Amino acid sequence: MGGRWTRRTVGLSASLCVFTTSAETQVVPNRATSYLHPTEVSDARALWVNPAGLGRYEEASLNLDLTVGDPGASGRLRQLTIGLNSRGLSLGYQRDVFDGGVRGSTYRIGFAAGHERLAVGAAAALYRGGTSSSGWDLGIVYDWTPALTVGGVIENIGQPRVRGSTLRITYVPSATLQLGRQRAALSALGRLTSGGVLGYAFAVRAVVRQRASLPLGLLARLDTDRSLGRAGFAFGFSLGGADVGGLVATTPADLSAVDALSLYGVSTRHFSPSRSRSR
Repeated sequence: MGGRWTRRTVGLSASLCVFTTSAETQVVPNRATSYLHPTEVSDARALWVNPAGLGRYEEASLNLDLTVGDPGASGRLRQLTIGLNSRGLSLGYQRDVFDGGVRGSTYRIGFAAGHERLAVGAAAALYRGGTSSSGWDLGIVYDWTPALTVGGVIENIGQPRVRGSTLRITYVPSATLQLGRQRAALSALGRLTSGGVLGYAFAVRAVVRQRASLPLGLLARLDTDRSLGRAGFAFGFSLGGADVGGLVATTPADLSAVDALSLYGVSTRHFSPSRSRSR
């Protein structure tokens, strides 16, 4: 297992992570970015994906995510995330476990506000554990039509240096199209830096048994490189509505194995009806 988690994976893998042979240069984005798009998330997980999502609804939410690398007999807990959002003010904590006894912590605070169809937000990150650095993300999301949401994020403003790696400013435009009275959605994003395109991601979500006490959600996502060559997949399902639990697995491009498995839970309570935004 250690070899898989310490090799370098360059570009957009399904887990959106960078692993290197030196423990001091390990950098791991939050797991939510491997299965959520900037234009489709509006609960506490938006703090890690697009802070503007925190302002889309008047709500309070809590989330917990546990990620195991190389699940199976040799599997090991690799990331723990907890977070909360209350009316656009959000706090989050990410704990990463690397090989060689290295532990990393990321503390994040964000705030967002929305008006009618537009929401904007910002988040600050503090990196600790073999490093001491900070950076910013800025996000925006706009409901162009009741079915189409567009937006994006500027990540790593300030270009923080984390455990030997400099996180470059990255631009992540995104769009989500709702289909069939919000029973399904198609999402796409791109990741760009000053050096060019890093890659793309495309996802489809669907809800079955929508009127049941435990609605079933399904997810499939493809990450690609800049030439649209396959880089990895994510597959998941969720159960529940206001209180939802889910499981997400990510695989390499050839589907030969499961790189990581995440178990998450989100509890959401709305204070008022949504401001005519698609969800």
